[in-house]
Amino acid sequence: MSLEIALTNIQLLLARPEAADLRKIHHYAAARNAPIEEVSYIVKLYTQTPLPNNSMGVELYVGSQQIRKYSQFKNGIYFKVNDSQQLSSLQGEEVRFRRPGADEFLNTGVRVPAKDTIARSRRTVVGEIIQGSQASAEVNQLPTQEELLRE
Repeated sequence: MSLEIALTNIQLLLARPEAADLRKIHHYAAARNAPIEEVSYIVKLYTQTPLPNNSMGVELYVGSQQIRKYSQFKNGIYFKVNDSQQLSSLQGEEVRFRRPGADEFLNTGVRVPAKDTIARSRRTVVGEIIQGSQASAEVNQLPTQEELLRE
């Protein structure tokens, strides 16, 4: 069975972290003994048609890294990254799909955008939040994940 998925757009957005995200961020910070920005990165993949919703499923990869947890929104799928180091490893890498257990990938030709494109993708003060020293106060001005996924 052939796998046909067409991506029409990709967005890299900043969102206010939820409670579970904050626990992960604090875990990463403790493991590295270094502060980590308390933001969630949402990668939205817009699809021409919905992904197959059957027992075979579809695996999502960015480069060679499998994205084990992704979900659907109205116009496609999305996944969340809570670690800026992990995000850096994904940026510039191609989004790919495959059937579980298959060897062949469906290459989309679409790549995760660079971090400096985040500010241009939202109508918020994202650039100042990333650059500023008042990050924790400013994070509350970020849109919630729910707000981002309504679009």
